[in-house]
Amino acid sequence: QAPADRRLEPVTQRWHRSRHRMSAFAIEQIGQEDASPPSASASSSHSSEPPWESTVASLDETSHEEVEDLLSIVDAICTDSGNAQKRQALEQLCMALRPQELNEEARRLFVRRAMARGVVIAAVQLIELGVPDLACAASNFLGDFAFNSDAGARAVLQVFDRIAACFRHIFEDLTGEHLQLLDAAILLCANVAATCPSGHSRLVPLVRPVCLQIIRNPTVSDKLRGNTILLLANLSMTVGPELRSLRVADVLLDLVMENRTSGAGRSVAESVIIFLHGNSTCWEIDTLMSLNVVSEYCVPIMERTLRGAEFRGMYPHLLYSARLFQVLAQSREYARELVANPKVVPMLLKVSHLQERPLRVESDLEGRRLALEALWSLARFGLFPSPQQLPQLPTEAAERRGGECENGGTPSAADLASTAFLSDGLPSLLKDEHLGIRASAAGLWACLNVPYVRFQLLVGHRLEAEGLLPSGCSGFWRMRVLAFLYPFLEVA
Repeated sequence: QAPADRRLEPVTQRWHRSRHRMSAFAIEQIGQEDASPPSASASSSHSSEPPWESTVASLDETSHEEVEDLLSIVDAICTDSGNAQKRQALEQLCMALRPQELNEEARRLFVRRAMARGVVIAAVQLIELGVPDLACAASNFLGDFAFNSDAGARAVLQVFDRIAACFRHIFEDLTGEHLQLLDAAILLCANVAATCPSGHSRLVPLVRPVCLQIIRNPTVSDKLRGNTILLLANLSMTVGPELRSLRVADVLLDLVMENRTSGAGRSVAESVIIFLHGNSTCWEIDTLMSLNVVSEYCVPIMERTLRGAEFRGMYPHLLYSARLFQVLAQSREYARELVANPKVVPMLLKVSHLQERPLRVESDLEGRRLALEALWSLARFGLFPSPQQLPQLPTEAAERRGGECENGGTPSAADLASTAFLSDGLPSLLKDEHLGIRASAAGLWACLNVPYVRFQLLVGHRLEAEGLLPSGCSGFWRMRVLAFLYPFLEVA
């Protein structure tokens, strides 16, 4: 679900690794005692960066100075200084790259300039030396480097095969001597998987042998277990069938039901189960519903996402939080559970219409689209808009009386949000710059205006019957004309 990342803080006399992690759920974890953040590598520079990766020229002087200071540490890593100095420099960078220390614009500038200096290749070369402490420090840095950065994560993926070759032996079996390095490697994989779904097929063979062992093992730290679950959540976006065949959801459901671990150790277990099984009625999701998963998990994680706040030691990405609602909304039974919570629909309306908020990562756009898909599914089931969510707008006379509706009631904030979305928000989304958002908005609009769409289809049928459309091309009106207005018609 986006990038997973960790940060380090001084420990004992030198560095206390309180790692900041971010997954496809844009996750950051703070306050871990042992250090093994993930690694991320820097790729070659990109000739045309999208706006969310562009260098921000408006950085203040202090931020520019901070970036220059960090780049001087990068130079120490890329030069011929000793391994002890390089390890210390890597740990310094991990600490300095925490969001609490470096703002997003400065971080993007640092990533671009550090990539140009070859810091990713330098970190990979340190991992290849095979010195455990140095490999952990380099891996942790690369994970921090990929945190919340599309360019940084892509850079890591470009050299990931070299990193995987160094880590393959620690994934073969769960042994105590490799736990620190395994933790670093797992988090690195989670960070890459979060932002680069194209690399999932390269990750699965590497991590498959050990993931379920980690989750089942009661002696494993909550941190390592949480990172592993985070990795599975990211992978579930593209390799769901394989994870279902491994019965991952069964193991995670046992973990949730037994409640034998902390929130950080449980991580996003509920998300993995929903991603794998939530689109149709099944006992796994029924069990989660019996635990009030919508109110206790889905709504809180989305609220934290919108505020950019921590959830179970992580900072969730919009893509993965929105996907929870999109998946559950595909089942009529679970869709009813969603709308039964008064916060869900207003929240989805807000998510779908976040044009004014700067993109943290590219996948935020997909998160907005998934929120629209969830609303579309609710509309297909007749659950949105409901009479309570879409009251008659107040008349001028009622407005003069203080905003009361004609029936004497006062519309709630949720009612007004739905009304505003349908009258203004949805039409503006039909003109959004993002193709997927426009397509999903068109589907929702069509679902709410079925008679109008049917009339347009009948017009085409009449034109075809009268020979006024090209002959020998069945479905010309539907596929070559209306599909440009309603892309779902072409798929259907």
